[in-house]
Amino acid sequence: MTEKKFVRVNDVELAYVDEGEGDAVILLHGFPDSSYLWRHQIPALVEGGFRVIAPDLRGFGDSGKPQEAEAYGMQTIVNDVVALTMKLGVKRPHLVGHDWGAAIAWMYAFLMPRRIDHLAVLSVGHPGVFANPSLEQRAASWYMLFYQFPGVSEELLRRNGWRLFKEIMGRDGDYDRYLRDLARPGALTAGLNWYRANRSPAAELRPARPFPPVLAPTLGIWGAGDKALLEEGMAASGKFVKGPWRYERVEDAGHWLPLDAPDEVNKLLLGFLGTERPAHEERRPRRRL
Repeated sequence: MTEKKFVRVNDVELAYVDEGEGDAVILLHGFPDSSYLWRHQIPALVEGGFRVIAPDLRGFGDSGKPQEAEAYGMQTIVNDVVALTMKLGVKRPHLVGHDWGAAIAWMYAFLMPRRIDHLAVLSVGHPGVFANPSLEQRAASWYMLFYQFPGVSEELLRRNGWRLFKEIMGRDGDYDRYLRDLARPGALTAGLNWYRANRSPAAELRPARPFPPVLAPTLGIWGAGDKALLEEGMAASGKFVKGPWRYERVEDAGHWLPLDAPDEVNKLLLGFLGTERPAHEERRPRRRL
């Protein structure tokens, strides 16, 4: 990948990759990744005629790492993405997200319907589904509760050569790279703050608000080997989408779809982006000759 560029948005410096020409596609990673997650997708999308922008979201990679949990609320990070598009002159991008990046992409889509073209979400379904998780899903995402204890979580994850972190992650994703990235000053706390700001038990007690429908054409992709997120989260997301909805299950992939099944993900993205009309753009009837 090319050298990263930097831009300041919302009092945080964001690093990002910007390659290619054409309609813009913004790639949003999750925990504990960076724009490096998308190294197989970026060249394929550029070759497919797109301009590809892949930021290191706040708290990750080479971007700024505020240490306060309140700096990582979902609305704040959506605002980062909006500000990034405005700085780069992008009015209506395609948005592709994985893990936390998918959660951000969902929220961007239903809050900013006129500033998105197509939406593709990997692994993580609509927050409306996750608002009432099954007991099975709660068990699968037990680590979210473990990450809630400032200082304690960090010390336990680092202890004995990061043994617990290695056991949680297994050999999934860029597991060897994660330890180097999280060893940077403030990086582990910054990453865990995403969970503390958005997935605390207290957050479940807040009054539920109805979600605006997603008008953008939406593609949901889930890997059958995902140990952290159950299929129900993605498969049931269509009821929150008013625009065209498509769900794809990838059999030979786990949670890290961009790495586990890069060719299939690339094929799905290239076959989807720019192909549908959103719900609020109705076709005008053709005039008869």
